[in-house]
Amino acid sequence: MAKNWTEARVLNFIKSGIEESLSLEYKSAEALGSSDYQKKEITKDVSAMANAAGGMIVYGIRESSDSERKHLPERITPVNRSEFPREWLEQVINSIRPRIEGIVINSVQLESGENDVVYVVEIPQSHTAHQASNHRYYKRFNFQSVPMEDYEIRDVMFREQMPDVGVRFFLEKKLTEEGEVRVSLIVQARNFGSAYARYVACIVDVPVKALVNIDDKRSIKDGGRFYRHRLTNLNQEYGDETFRANFPLLRNMSMSWKIPLKPDYAELADGDMPIKWKVYADNALPKSGQLPFEEIDTIDLSGGL
Repeated sequence: MAKNWTEARVLNFIKSGIEESLSLEYKSAEALGSSDYQKKEITKDVSAMANAAGGMIVYGIRESSDSERKHLPERITPVNRSEFPREWLEQVINSIRPRIEGIVINSVQLESGENDVVYVVEIPQSHTAHQASNHRYYKRFNFQSVPMEDYEIRDVMFREQMPDVGVRFFLEKKLTEEGEVRVSLIVQARNFGSAYARYVACIVDVPVKALVNIDDKRSIKDGGRFYRHRLTNLNQEYGDETFRANFPLLRNMSMSWKIPLKPDYAELADGDMPIKWKVYADNALPKSGQLPFEEIDTIDLSGGL
């Protein structure tokens, strides 16, 4: 989640017209209040975010009242921190049961006044279901916090029993004995969940022009633009033996695969052709995304050549 919050960063929500979503909600300063109803609404919105996919609630930005601009940020409405300090908001949120671990409340100072702030509350996805102060369970749905069905509560509670595998990418540059620079795309899968992942499969689509090898033409996708790599934790070769073995991913354990790239991959793979990925782990819901080459961290072992 984001760090180092400033007024300029908060204003960017408005300037860029960033719409509310499953993981982003705007609340005006009036949403903070000492009445039981207002406190209940705070716990309802925060618990709903944790019960869904996690995300961010910004207290101090008013949503547009124009029906055609609904869910878009309109302007900053400063929170008076002398009346509602950060500790007060933290205390209200901590009335959620069970308590949500990992919440970060960022107090963003505004130039409009010494006590004027915006609170950016970053909420992680939880591994269990949380009750609001009215002893009900909520989730995020269509920009709102709505009551959860019984089966949905059970599904959230079972998160702790499922793996949570995420994917990271690195670019590795190495110098061979012949003095040539070799570049590899490192695909790393890591299990952040409590349950181990018995089976892991990563589907990675890389622009064809950036690859050294095309092993199977049947794996060429999207009109010849991408090549699909199917990476799993089933190892089929070990020394002189050939067999199928499964190496489960325990909590915080990772495994990696290498995909050779051409040395001039950066010129060949433009911004319109990012790496696309999808990861599967046992019975957990699959995750997917895409990443431009310029946003991938480089590990340079070539001495800067």
